[in-house]
Amino acid sequence: MHDELPSGIQEMIDGLRLNTSSDFCGLACLNGTMLRWKYTSGASNERVKRMEMRPGQDLVGTALRTGRTARSDAQSTGEHTPGRCPLMLAERLVSAIAVPVFQEGSLPGAVLLVGSRLPCTFSPDMIRQTEQFAIHLQPKVFG
Repeated sequence: MHDELPSGIQEMIDGLRLNTSSDFCGLACLNGTMLRWKYTSGASNERVKRMEMRPGQDLVGTALRTGRTARSDAQSTGEHTPGRCPLMLAERLVSAIAVPVFQEGSLPGAVLLVGSRLPCTFSPDMIRQTEQFAIHLQPKVFG
């Protein structure tokens, strides 16, 4: 279903990583019940693009399940903080923001993840910028 995504998305993902001074930025799309990382920027190796994962109780799964931004950073630690997803472990990310990207009808069909390999706290402006980017990305992914 999402195997052929429009061109231009890779450049947008690269731009978001640079604009947010992040170490990693990626877009994962649902294909049935599995998530696959279609576009990445700042990945330490190519195996991320081959990675398929089931959305779980982690950061990415929380964003998909709730339809809301989930974050894991120095300020959000606590019992309700979602765990690190397999991608975060593979890329050695210690802080990240996961933002759902919605299909028509308000169901999330993809997740945008921005992450850092060093502990950090994401500013409200950076969170807002990432959420706005996800809204702007929606018609390009599902349009």
